[in-house]
Amino acid sequence: MGSGRATTVPEGVGLMDAGYFERMLALEETHWWHATRRELIVDQVGRAYRGRADLRLLDVGAGTGRVLEELRRLGGATGLDLDDDALRFCRRRGLDAAIKANLLALPFPTGTFDVAVALDVLEHIEDHVGALREIARSLRPGGRLYIFVPAYPWLWSLQDEVSHHVRRYTAPTLRAAVLAGGFEIEKLSYFNAFLLPAIVLGRLWLRVQRRYQEIADENALHPGWSNGLLRRVFGLEVPILRHVNLPLGGSVLCVARKPEPDS
Repeated sequence: MGSGRATTVPEGVGLMDAGYFERMLALEETHWWHATRRELIVDQVGRAYRGRADLRLLDVGAGTGRVLEELRRLGGATGLDLDDDALRFCRRRGLDAAIKANLLALPFPTGTFDVAVALDVLEHIEDHVGALREIARSLRPGGRLYIFVPAYPWLWSLQDEVSHHVRRYTAPTLRAAVLAGGFEIEKLSYFNAFLLPAIVLGRLWLRVQRRYQEIADENALHPGWSNGLLRRVFGLEVPILRHVNLPLGGSVLCVARKPEPDS
């Protein structure tokens, strides 16, 4: 979340390179990872608040605003990002409720939102517990936070470097951060389990390739014909995660709840 071109970026926030969000805009509509992750978060939030269209939602690290577009179906949705390019793409989508703000000092009164989502955001922030506490402050009691983060430090790769991550998580390390941030945990699961063997092999092959050639990022490494197949396989986990938690996978999903005053 954020851009190295900004002059007010707080210390300890991983920063995106110039052109990152432009590349993302071209990918995220149909790319297997982005499309399925979006489907999963909309499914999780929609099932928890079935029939609601009056929610107050916050998308922290909104990027180009594609997820924010989906969240608007459930009520009033606000997005924030530190990157001017990201906000420009949000404006292009007609998302005027996207603002430049620091996740460690949110410009909202306590208890403003019913729901917050943080999709691949916490891994950019050194003080991730501080960020979680600030999100908790912005939520009403009983409000939920939906978190996605990359899994397993041993899967560290080129994409972590390109995206300026400061860590990858395991389910226990994410649990510890979320509890320290003042939340209760409703769901904690790995996901992208079915494709994990392919991810591991791909990362190993990438390490070999990088010895001989420059590679900008991982998004274009899989052949175009495989995108539909990968999306179908990954999408199989969306209904599964409605009922069970997965014991392994390339990412971690957490649904956290701000405690009620008497709980």
